Amino acid sequence: KTLEKSIAEYQEIAADLKAQGFKKVLLLGMGGSSLAPEVLALTFPQADGLKLQIVDSTDPDQVLAAERANPVEETVYIVSSKSGGTAEVRALMDYFYERAKATLGDKVGSHFIAITDPGTLLERHATSHNFRHVVLADASIGGRFSALSPFGVLPAVLIGVDPQKIIAESTRMAKNCAPSNEVGSNQGAALGVFMGTAALNGKDKLTILTDPEMAAFGSWLEQLIAESSGKDGKGIVPIDLEPELPLEEYAKDRAFVYIETSGTKLSFCEQLVAHGHPLMTIHLSDLHEIFAEFYRWEIAISVACGLLGVNAFDQPNVQDSKTRTVAKINDYKEKGALPSLPVTWERDGMTASFVSEVSGMKEAADLKALIRAFVEQAKAGEDYIAINAYLPRNERMTDTLQSMRKWIGELNPCATTLGFGPRFQHSTGQLHKGGANNGLFIQLVGTPKEDCEIPSEGMTFSVLEKAQALGDLEALLSRDRRALRIDLGERSLADFF
Repeated sequence: KTLEKSIAEYQEIAADLKAQGFKKVLLLGMGGSSLAPEVLALTFPQADGLKLQIVDSTDPDQVLAAERANPVEETVYIVSSKSGGTAEVRALMDYFYERAKATLGDKVGSHFIAITDPGTLLERHATSHNFRHVVLADASIGGRFSALSPFGVLPAVLIGVDPQKIIAESTRMAKNCAPSNEVGSNQGAALGVFMGTAALNGKDKLTILTDPEMAAFGSWLEQLIAESSGKDGKGIVPIDLEPELPLEEYAKDRAFVYIETSGTKLSFCEQLVAHGHPLMTIHLSDLHEIFAEFYRWEIAISVACGLLGVNAFDQPNVQDSKTRTVAKINDYKEKGALPSLPVTWERDGMTASFVSEVSGMKEAADLKALIRAFVEQAKAGEDYIAINAYLPRNERMTDTLQSMRKWIGELNPCATTLGFGPRFQHSTGQLHKGGANNGLFIQLVGTPKEDCEIPSEGMTFSVLEKAQALGDLEALLSRDRRALRIDLGERSLADFF
């Protein structure tokens, strides 16, 4: 009933926006506040509503690209933050507000909507700046569990998803996952037992397989699984959009879940099972069942974490990177420069920093030789390799990084992950620091083509992004993680992969 009442309100907001000539939504958020909206926009590209894009990056190239793609006159900006105080979201809000004000003047507030919890700084700011709407969420629902709250449902209605299907699918799964239902017929609990039991038996790399029309869903699952389970030296490592390996190359630390829609991966999955890998298939007959899947997986990870003996609802290590980032920013404001790292490798305008004394790294003749020496220390069947890229998240960069990921997989059959910073800090970052020490981390940074100022902060987005990368690396090293930081300078990664 609460969802039905809220959706009626959201339909009124959507109708009003369309009547006023708005065509685009630019959502400014991080982690749980932005992942579900992006997944829905990518899953329902033909929905008859506003066109939604998210910005969850401090990379200036990405910020400026979003600005150019969303003209002020036809764009409504949604500032989405559960805590109402996330540093990246505040920087993005201030930037886009000032840019919109330059065009709209005193009417700028009519182009902004806030989604947040009651009593936050964002609620007060939105009210005092005359935002068009301030939509309040339930403070008892955690950020990564908020897909079926205003953080996910309002954007879904705005892009034109059928509200009745949102209600029907989420209600159907909620009834199925009721505590009174036995595990055998409780779809959320059954999935949770599969994941948790697999992890307890050394199969902690949960590899997500989907057909193309559901390919975006894994990015939401990454945060839900990694941030919920990755703590106390334990965790389930979600492997999303990994380039396929030869079947014989998959190590025994894998479990697979196939979300089947069009069936393009059926043959591959049958071969996985024939090779002895545990696999669960979830069949969807309609893409709107994604709203049931949000609920199923939220129940599933709660059950899996219960089996692992960890609290699914906290994220104790996320704050560490944030605190270290603040220290770096304070250094910048006092000294005019960020702290520098010792350079242990330098070639062709690129530098690298690392602690690990691995044979061949210092002597590496080129970038590929450096990375090869680093990843060769990973143990198949035990370790995973994470690419953490503080670079603009766009199609060209993603393709390049996926090529790099495929190349690494051919060198070493360990599971690989790919995350863009600072986005992944609010997603898999908890697992990286709080989970088992079985990750090897390749941090990539570079020099943006353009830069832009963060209003009233005395620094640019490029400085903030670099501070976040430094803070994240420092947090990894403080936990004795194996990490390699590569500064590409002005070089393009596409020159190598």
